[in-house]
Amino acid sequence: MRRASASPSARILLTAVALCLAAAAAPAQRINLPPVTRHRLKNGIQLMLMEYRRAPTLSVEALFPGGASGDPVEKAGVAAMTADLLKRGTSSRTAIQIAEEIDFLGGSLNAGAGDDSLTVSLSVLSKDADAGLNLLADVIRRSVFPPEEIERERQLALAGLQSLPDSPEETATRVATETVFRGHPYGVFRTIASVKRITRDDLLRYYQRFIVPDRLTIIAVGSFQIPQMIEKLRARFEDWTPSGSAAPTVAEARPTPRQLVLIDKPDATQTQVRLIRPAFRRNHPDFFAAELADAMLGGGFTSRLVDEIRVNRSLTYGIGSRFRLHKYGGFLAISTFTRIETTRAMLDALNGVLKRTAERGFTSEELQKVKSYLAGMFALGLQTPDALANILSDIALYNLPADYLQTYLTRLLAVPLADVNRIARAYCRPESFSVVLVAPVAKISGQLKGLGRFETRPITAVGK
Repeated sequence: MRRASASPSARILLTAVALCLAAAAAPAQRINLPPVTRHRLKNGIQLMLMEYRRAPTLSVEALFPGGASGDPVEKAGVAAMTADLLKRGTSSRTAIQIAEEIDFLGGSLNAGAGDDSLTVSLSVLSKDADAGLNLLADVIRRSVFPPEEIERERQLALAGLQSLPDSPEETATRVATETVFRGHPYGVFRTIASVKRITRDDLLRYYQRFIVPDRLTIIAVGSFQIPQMIEKLRARFEDWTPSGSAAPTVAEARPTPRQLVLIDKPDATQTQVRLIRPAFRRNHPDFFAAELADAMLGGGFTSRLVDEIRVNRSLTYGIGSRFRLHKYGGFLAISTFTRIETTRAMLDALNGVLKRTAERGFTSEELQKVKSYLAGMFALGLQTPDALANILSDIALYNLPADYLQTYLTRLLAVPLADVNRIARAYCRPESFSVVLVAPVAKISGQLKGLGRFETRPITAVGK
């Protein structure tokens, strides 16, 4: 699942709330949460269970490694379509029956495929745990992929791809990711051609290869007793026969050369700007230093990019940076937009901020401020069973330390300025970033002189 970033106004609100929490969160060196119980069923399924009794709810995530990185060559989109179809009919329930049952419970049942995993999630009241888990087990173990539902999902996917030229924001982000991960599965997106090629047999092969108990982790957080939850999950999943097959592997993403790409959208009224460069995997030792560096660069409302590009120069209303880190690689990206006539001014300003950051690093005052900010944001993100289940899912998927939750603040607050500035020197050099622009070529080509040769593509070619 490729998650959208929060809007600028939402980020402002989150920042304000986080700063309010930070004063209380920052001094604490550990997060006090119930312990996580790990248990392994006889068929290999891993359980991660946390009793969390602040609300009478149950949140469950069934995590299968693989995701879009396991799509067959030339048939990108199989994982996403497989996930979408899990709720579209089983051997005992139709799509309508599944929808009606979860609605009757007042809960939610969702499935989606990200770059590294396919996840099925359930959220219900604790009193409805049995009924909810019955649905979860049914859609995971007994999906039948009805042909009519396959065609319905295909048409929905095609409609989204056909409307891509109407979304310069989505186009810019997609092309930037394709650019930084060129030659790797992370850089392969579904296209109109690939979606049309997918058959029911392709979906069944993916399902039989990846949706297996051997590699399943079930995370459950909520108001329950651990022994009873183990029994509930054992009753629904332990008789599932393991596949016995080796786990599919994905190569590490290799750094790609810098590229300059201009997507021509003649009717665009703004220029979408993406700067992107390779980084590292999610469980890299530099994760915490990178989190801090990113927050100071462009991850917060008082960051350098916001101060310089939005506040001081008024070149945009919204700008941000982020490290997006996967299981086998990652990237650092800057995302923004500007008026067509200020495209060159925007690029020069971005290069200036990056150059100064790489050469001079950050200050101790900036670091202390952002540590408090991130501590508050982390505390804010631990308020619901759903949020906790998501973090536990990341721990399982990315092989993070078992005490990651409890020691997050300790590790974050212990990062020295020298480590953060090492990240700045290594990852903020402007010449290391690929540039992707979506704009009218006829109106901005003159502004790009001296920057290098841009590869130009029509926006109508993206996603074909």
